[in-house]
Amino acid sequence: MRSTFHLLEIGKRGLIAQQAAINTAGHNVTNANTPGYSRQTTRLVASNPIAFPGMQRSQAAGQLGMGVEAESIRRVRDYLLDIEYRNQNTNLSTWNVQQETLSNIEGIFNEPSESSLSASVAEFWTAWQTLSKNPSDTDLSARMAVQQKAIALTETFNHIYSQLDTLRNNLTSRIDTKVEEANNYIDQIAELTRSIKRIEGLGDNANDLRDKRDLLVDQLSVLGNVNVTETGDVYQVTFGNQVVVDDMASTPVTAAIATTLTGGEIAGYVTSRDIHVETYINQLNIMANTLATGKVEVTLPAGTILPPGVSIPNAVMDPTNPRKLAQDTKHTVDGLNGLHKLGYTLNEPATAGTDFFVSADGGPITAGNMRLSTTIQADLKNIAASLRTEMKTNPDGSTAEVVLKGNGGMALLIAGLSERTFSFNPNNNNGGVTDVTSFEGYLQSVISKLGTDSSNAKKMVENGGLLVEHADTLRMSISSVSLDEEMSDLIRFQHAYSASARVVTTIDEMLDKLINSTGIVGR
Repeated sequence: MRSTFHLLEIGKRGLIAQQAAINTAGHNVTNANTPGYSRQTTRLVASNPIAFPGMQRSQAAGQLGMGVEAESIRRVRDYLLDIEYRNQNTNLSTWNVQQETLSNIEGIFNEPSESSLSASVAEFWTAWQTLSKNPSDTDLSARMAVQQKAIALTETFNHIYSQLDTLRNNLTSRIDTKVEEANNYIDQIAELTRSIKRIEGLGDNANDLRDKRDLLVDQLSVLGNVNVTETGDVYQVTFGNQVVVDDMASTPVTAAIATTLTGGEIAGYVTSRDIHVETYINQLNIMANTLATGKVEVTLPAGTILPPGVSIPNAVMDPTNPRKLAQDTKHTVDGLNGLHKLGYTLNEPATAGTDFFVSADGGPITAGNMRLSTTIQADLKNIAASLRTEMKTNPDGSTAEVVLKGNGGMALLIAGLSERTFSFNPNNNNGGVTDVTSFEGYLQSVISKLGTDSSNAKKMVENGGLLVEHADTLRMSISSVSLDEEMSDLIRFQHAYSASARVVTTIDEMLDKLINSTGIVGR
């Protein structure tokens, strides 16, 4: 005989299953704006049926249904879309950092502006041009202008170098900070994995904990390239080339991981520091060193008196003075310093000029150590502006060679260096952007390269942003919560719950009739 309470059990199971579905829908609705949350669904399945006992098949209907059960609550997630999103996110983070760094470098060079390097160089050449017109010792204002513009030029080089060096150090600090941040994510991922193992070992689905873990992996992908492997009960996360989470164990990373990463903020900081910043520090050093000591060809005018000990191969000398050029002569000097040594200061007897620019630490001249010679800073007369000397008869009848103070030939030659071509890359191995060009031409080439690099980084950021947005849209189209859909499900489950309740009410009425009314006929 079929049990009268069978239908009551079916109704009860319906109430329980629909209640679970309603709870899941409510959970989705309340987490619609929770970062990293994945939509969850309740899987409803028919309960295992029962058959009437007997030695042979009963003639009555068998395999009685037992209603519905909520088999599991699962999250909706596409693993392959997670991989695509993280890869694109890593690439975007790399270019974001590089774009930011290149933008900072542009701000440091600050071209064009009144305080830029090109402006300081132009003012420096102008000061020499002015000195060539007023080289005498009666008015030292032009010499003062040369001294001050030279100091301003060296300070501009020093300042730009200092700013780039500070940026380089800041990038190193950021790498260390980001490594610590990565270790924090790794520890949390390992801790969540342990909790997930414990919960799922009891047969439940740790949906919310898995969402939190995936969100942490997403955040870790911003710092560097990650790879997640989950096979059976084994869960692994690889950061760069290092396994940082191996099931429930975690391994912290060090700053050395930066060299193994192919993308992410950490790799972006390494590239920014070791390539972009180093490149422009090197270009700045090349410009400073070349201005002071780089090979440049000048034309010494006829009548130039060469300092003692200086000779020019194949030069035609005046028969009356073996140090006097008889005609215009081309000669290659070692930058402004080499040219300045061919001129004469205001000191008596005639004294040749010395190095105009020097190194503060005694090594090769760079943008960081470039200084105006201390002798020129101490005495304006030590600026060599003349190319001529003359013989002076002293009161005692002796003669002495003295500078021709009204001659500004050397100042004019130095001013003309603005249009001369320097050799910036003599051995083709110093990373110069070009080999032979004017100083202004080289500077503009460096600024142009910086602008191109920055523009390219901006484009990569824009493209990367679109790819990340597309990948995230695809992922969210599957995993995100749709309030309209959840409201529809709530109504559907509510009706099913009400129907199950009606079943219980109906069987209650049947039982009441059976229990309270059976056997009272004729009474």
